[in-house]
Amino acid sequence: MTRPVRPIRARMLLAVWAGKLTGALLRLAGRAGTHVPGKVALAVYPGLMSAIPLPPRVVVVTGTNGKTTTTNILADALHNLGVRVGSNRAGSNLREGIIATLMDGLTVLGRSTIDTAILEMDERSARLVLPGLRPDVLVCTNLTRDSIKRNAHPEYIAWIVSSALSDDTTLVLNADDLITARLGTDANRRVFFGVDALGDESRTPHGVAIDVSICPICDHTLVWDVWRFNHIGKVTCPSCGFRSPQADVRALSVDIASGTMDLAMGDTTTTLPLVNDNIVNIYNEVAVAAALTVLGVAVEDIAAQLASLKPPVTRFADETISGVRILRLLTKGLVGVACSRAFEHIPTIPGRKVVLMAIDEASERVTEVENTAWIYDADYEYLADPTIAQIFVGGIRRHDHALRLAIAGVDPTKIVLVESETGAADLVSLDNVDAVFNLHSVHNALISGNPVQDRLRERLLEKVR
Repeated sequence: MTRPVRPIRARMLLAVWAGKLTGALLRLAGRAGTHVPGKVALAVYPGLMSAIPLPPRVVVVTGTNGKTTTTNILADALHNLGVRVGSNRAGSNLREGIIATLMDGLTVLGRSTIDTAILEMDERSARLVLPGLRPDVLVCTNLTRDSIKRNAHPEYIAWIVSSALSDDTTLVLNADDLITARLGTDANRRVFFGVDALGDESRTPHGVAIDVSICPICDHTLVWDVWRFNHIGKVTCPSCGFRSPQADVRALSVDIASGTMDLAMGDTTTTLPLVNDNIVNIYNEVAVAAALTVLGVAVEDIAAQLASLKPPVTRFADETISGVRILRLLTKGLVGVACSRAFEHIPTIPGRKVVLMAIDEASERVTEVENTAWIYDADYEYLADPTIAQIFVGGIRRHDHALRLAIAGVDPTKIVLVESETGAADLVSLDNVDAVFNLHSVHNALISGNPVQDRLRERLLEKVR
């Protein structure tokens, strides 16, 4: 789209100056406060989202899972290609954090210093963000079941996003998610990404959360040609012929053993290394490729960038010391579907394994009480695997998780309760173990994920010495 230049007005400048001053003071005080400058600026000018000067190109990334990884990889790829990028990498993805990111890209006179804004957006914030931004491109990774406290059914979240979209926004959508694939209207250009059938995959949904089973056209029961998780897969309606849309950018095949996938982009097929072999991150990688094609990046440049980029270490890390792998997995507490994807991944790793689980959200410790029903939206049954020798559960709701593990069929003698979220890193035996999994939630990445990873690494290095 041709983006009109927004006029520089006095009140807008005053709000930007107030926000920038707040940010400078926070940095001097050694504080992050990534959303606070935006909060101050909005207090000065509540209509700032519709008035703040924007760069020539604005891309918004949203979805229930994968939006931080997708945002960061997309921003890194464009940066490496010489584009001046502004992005809320820290994940401050509500209106205040997005405003703060846009202000960082402005001079004191309100001129944009960046070429492209790559903005992660919480999907529930769409009505507060999208009408003012009118992004050129919106990428949606997926819309699946989220925390009971935060979100309603994903169909409702899809309505929130669609109702805030402008007709001239190009949509980059997951073809294998029937809820995401129907975002927007016929006025929107849609570019789909997906993953083709990967060998011997299930055609029968299983697990706790299956949120789409009825045809959106005729209400007949859908038939799954491929089922992966929740409502992600490929479907056909035997009654009216409705089917999942054909992906424009898609993984034709995935070879976990060699760590590669064959990616089709238009008429070109190229082999790429996997950023990560978890199915969610495979979708994230394909989503980035689709977004880059929409942004006009050449196929050979897309291939070169994806070959060199990795997900943020706060989402995933894999290191081997003295023959033992330490795998760090973001296990998004309060979100059963996201936890299930982490749990499902663990048995696929070969060898004898132990799991260190601290997945209660830090924000729930003191100020709030979370409805623990989300634990029963997660498929703990994946952890009832004979190759998992022990599961250490830490945190204030360790007893709830232990009960759910036992219900799922995990031998209670394998479950070890630890009051501290980080204490298991000292207690777990690292002898006769091939892999140790460090599971933590989003806001616990620094306070539990990092210390556990560091301590496990330290103990293994001590063994080497």
